[in-house]
Amino acid sequence: MKIEKLTLQKHINYSSELHFTGGQITRDGDLLLIERNVNEEELNPFDRPVLKRDWTIRIIKNEKIETVQLTNVPLIPEHIDLFSDGTLLIVQARCLKDGEYAERNARRYNMNGQLIEAFTLGDGIENMQIDEKDTIWVNYFDEGIFGNFGWEQTMGRDGLVAYTINGDKLWGAREYDIIDGCALNVVVSSEIYFYYYDDYFLVQLDNMKEKNRYRMEGHHWLNQFLFAQGNLIAQMDMNKLTRFKIRNQTITKGEGLELVDEHGKHIAGPVFLRGKFLYVYGRKGIYKREF
Repeated sequence: MKIEKLTLQKHINYSSELHFTGGQITRDGDLLLIERNVNEEELNPFDRPVLKRDWTIRIIKNEKIETVQLTNVPLIPEHIDLFSDGTLLIVQARCLKDGEYAERNARRYNMNGQLIEAFTLGDGIENMQIDEKDTIWVNYFDEGIFGNFGWEQTMGRDGLVAYTINGDKLWGAREYDIIDGCALNVVVSSEIYFYYYDDYFLVQLDNMKEKNRYRMEGHHWLNQFLFAQGNLIAQMDMNKLTRFKIRNQTITKGEGLELVDEHGKHIAGPVFLRGKFLYVYGRKGIYKREF
């Protein structure tokens, strides 16, 4: 397969002795990183009770780095985003239900690391992103849709659900019969994109109503994606990217992409896609491209 070189500029020098756990781009194009002590044991998402641990959140904004320390957190933060007031939402993907009890797997903090509130977003969370109206968008993988880990009536049965800032349900994508939510890209409330199995459609919502629908030719699995210059750039396997062509509402796989710096050297590391932004967390720093 032909490989296209895609050049990124170094955004900021950054390295850490802590262990990278996850991260996400905010709707404004900032980068959030979740870190923990590198000497801690491997984290099992099914171990209960979840041990209270300390976590470090990095907010990379305007070529500066802000740090938020979260202490004694009784969940594993796998998803993260910011509300419009600057408060932070962390979410654990797996959520135990035992009879009437359900874990509160979403926790909102201020920038001083103080807990504001905690609530439940259900089990089997694949992605979580927040729009400019502070609506929380959550898509769920199959176990979160059909039930597991104590859930019979699941919160994620619609596949994609929109919640208020406090975790109350606003809307669900039940009409799409989603059996596995693959990827999500929340740009603004009028540009919510989601890709799902088993129809392999990529859908754009405008204020919770369908605006566009694209068919994926070849039934490829996407983890992240963004629209760029009339095409689609998507992560399919770990940190590998591919350019897809769009024609007549059909998406067709094109060439692979190699991410390189301004000197043409390969950049390896975790990749983040959202809106019109692409970041890579490389060994020598964080690289960025805006489309």
